[in-house]
Amino acid sequence: MDNSDLLNKVHNRMVNDLLKNKGSNDAGPGIMKHIIDRDQVLRKAIADLYVSLEKLNDPKLAIEMLADHITMMVEMLNQFKGKAGR
Repeated sequence: MDNSDLLNKVHNRMVNDLLKNKGSNDAGPGIMKHIIDRDQVLRKAIADLYVSLEKLNDPKLAIEMLADHITMMVEMLNQFKGKAGR
């Protein structure tokens, strides 16, 4: 199994868990579908960004740009962790 297969397997498990647990909060099926759609758009955009950065062949710029995105994601995670602890 290559890395993309592993990532797809993890992603599918996560989506299935989201769909199974949709009744555990006030979000209806519409919001769950929207979240899954946005997740798929984001994953495609990340893959497209990677391909474009590879074509540019500027590792320093690629690292800087990807690090900015990682920083945003870490900030989002910390926001959710703060809410989960309440």
